[in-house]
Amino acid sequence: MSWLRYWKIALGLVLVFGAGVVTGSIATHQVIKIHFEQALNFERWKAGVMHVLQSKLNLSAPQSQKIAVLVDTRGQEIRQSFSNAFNESGHALVHLQAQIDQELTPAQREIHAQMKRDFRAELKKRFNFELPPE
Repeated sequence: MSWLRYWKIALGLVLVFGAGVVTGSIATHQVIKIHFEQALNFERWKAGVMHVLQSKLNLSAPQSQKIAVLVDTRGQEIRQSFSNAFNESGHALVHLQAQIDQELTPAQREIHAQMKRDFRAELKKRFNFELPPE
């Protein structure tokens, strides 16, 4: 029965550990979200790649100019690949949403319609991306 004397200490440790888990998961979510958004920002992508290459490789001026052209050219190809992937994913998502609508009651469809509007607005706000029309 001596362990009952320490219940306040045990409860305190559990609460501190729980608070750490919650705080850590929220912070991790925010950091991942920020880095993901920055990774998809192709306007800054070339400058970021060139900065990393210059800082790690100490490029000469002629090397830097040639590599900047390569990064710019391939960067546009990469951007197009992302654009195609987002476009295909968008079509698949809209098709999925239409299929889900077919299984819902009229009241559920109204709620689902608002969910779809909210999702579209969030995509537009965060990634400047618009889903294809329904």
